[in-house]
Amino acid sequence: FTTVAAFTLNDPRGWSLGGSLEFRRVASGGNFTLILAAPSVIGRLAGCDAFYSCRVGRNVYINDDRWRTATGTWPHGVPYYQQYVITHEVGHWLGLGHSNCPAPGRTAATMQQQSIGLQGCLANMWPLIAERDRAARNQGVGVRWSPNERRYLDLGQERGPLGPPVTWETPTPDGWGRMTHFGRPGGASIYWHPWTGAHEIYGDIRMRWGRLGWELGPLSYPITGELPTPDGRGRFNHFARGDGASIYWTPSTGAHEVYGRIRARWAQQGWERGPLGYPVSGEYAVPGGRQSDFEGGSIRWDSARRVAEILPR
Repeated sequence: FTTVAAFTLNDPRGWSLGGSLEFRRVASGGNFTLILAAPSVIGRLAGCDAFYSCRVGRNVYINDDRWRTATGTWPHGVPYYQQYVITHEVGHWLGLGHSNCPAPGRTAATMQQQSIGLQGCLANMWPLIAERDRAARNQGVGVRWSPNERRYLDLGQERGPLGPPVTWETPTPDGWGRMTHFGRPGGASIYWHPWTGAHEIYGDIRMRWGRLGWELGPLSYPITGELPTPDGRGRFNHFARGDGASIYWTPSTGAHEVYGRIRARWAQQGWERGPLGYPVSGEYAVPGGRQSDFEGGSIRWDSARRVAEILPR
């Protein structure tokens, strides 16, 4: 119990607020007491129910039965429930009241009574950005936001283009970065790498990047968020591949990658405003090299001669 409590309370995603607060076990004189209690004990406390956990003044009671078995509404197993119930009840001590599910399919606030019901929300054990912000104000400290969280704040949180978060921030499969996924229809994410920073990617461009292998594919990590093209027709993201990489999208052409020597030759022609227009294919193998097709022609990389040739339609 004490190990899980210490790990949960000092996790940067939780009430440590990214490291602004520290929770340390002391023999006496603490700010609050976290107690693993039998249901019969909790049931005798004013305003508490023997089936659930409860906070009374400076005492935070965790129900021993729920600690061992969770509740039927919680879908993620007992270990995650243990972290949720500690976070929820300590949240009361930090001055936060109960929340309701804002809309079906949204991420539940940690202060929602998820032990009783999810109300259509997605189960979640960590406080939302707004909850962390309220706790920080109550404690008179700031929140040390992660780069992904800071980018999400800059984009307007749930009111921005990404929608509500649907995953916690987690390591990327390559082990170098961090990622968070969001509920925008069609998919949305923020990816961070120490060399590139945190950037959003969503919709058809994200879908194409995913099909290419995400950060493990030929493009690597995004180095921009999604941006409008200078001609106003489309959208694009640039990526961290060493010799340059992008995905460009328009409603009529879809999303296609262009990178390396072919991308450099396309750039010399004026990008999408040049005679070739937008890419209409990704890069693919041809005899003797590689090729990408565009609205106004193709660019072929000749591996033997090491030149990128323009092939008109």
